[in-house]
Amino acid sequence: MPKGIFHAVVVTDDFDATLAFLVDVCGIGPVKPYEPTPASLAAALGWPEGDYRTRGAIVGQPPGMLDLVALPPGLRGTVSPGVALLAVATPDVEGRVAAARAAGFDPAAPVTVTDADGAVMTTAPLVVGGVGFELVRFG
Repeated sequence: MPKGIFHAVVVTDDFDATLAFLVDVCGIGPVKPYEPTPASLAAALGWPEGDYRTRGAIVGQPPGMLDLVALPPGLRGTVSPGVALLAVATPDVEGRVAAARAAGFDPAAPVTVTDADGAVMTTAPLVVGGVGFELVRFG
């Protein structure tokens, strides 16, 4: 059973400055860079799929790490920087989606995606009280 927020996804319009602040000023580490695909960003964040590339980095360690995602130039004005969602990691995404629906919430159907580095995740985003959440399973 999940015991808290696993990570927060933070979208930034200045990836290098945000990473420098988190690492050099705040002392958070380690940093694991990755390349998110448009399909994974569409599934997790609701971004439009398109022909864009961006950078990402996992900063810190779970629970409570940050998933930093650079806002692609082509999506500026469409997507705003900020905390995009809070992720709850669970081995049973489908069961949590069913529980959310039974409780009157409207999660997206679970979608499994693979990032450019081969990482596989199943995600089901939803909004509760104006806050974005994600039920997620890795692997």
